[in-house]
Amino acid sequence: MPTLAPSQIEQIVEQIVTLLRQRERSVLAVRQDDLERGLNAAVWVRHAHLHIQQPTAAFMQQLACADSDWRAVQSVHEAWSLGVQVHVSLHQQLLPQLQVKALCALPLSLSDHRGTAVMLQAGQLVGRSELAGLHDAWLLTAPHTLLTPLARDLLRQHHIHWIRQESPSCN
Repeated sequence: MPTLAPSQIEQIVEQIVTLLRQRERSVLAVRQDDLERGLNAAVWVRHAHLHIQQPTAAFMQQLACADSDWRAVQSVHEAWSLGVQVHVSLHQQLLPQLQVKALCALPLSLSDHRGTAVMLQAGQLVGRSELAGLHDAWLLTAPHTLLTPLARDLLRQHHIHWIRQESPSCN
């Protein structure tokens, strides 16, 4: 096997680093239909981020419940297994139906269809410190979560919309 010169090794390493930096900035935007058809594993060589746009309430339920019978959910799990960061943007009308506790356990971020951040809180109590960096956002909590008086003040001051989960958790 031929030996590479130090300059050749340096050039190869620089090319690899450049490709990894490009991958880190690259986002693959998909719809639920794309996930149901399945994604070619080769896309994760070029993309480190997956943005799922406008999924249905049923998909979000299946994702929260880790229903591996759904091909779309399998696709998301495959992405996670490869270290891909997942973001979901969904219509704000679906927010009250989300499974807060189950989704909190998943490595994903959420926003509404206008790009407004969605924060999930499954704990029994939300205080000011949990909301400190949040502005113009949605706060989704479990049905029995309580907010401290200071947290309620912060909701108003920072234009944070609070929604309590309506749906039951996964069975």
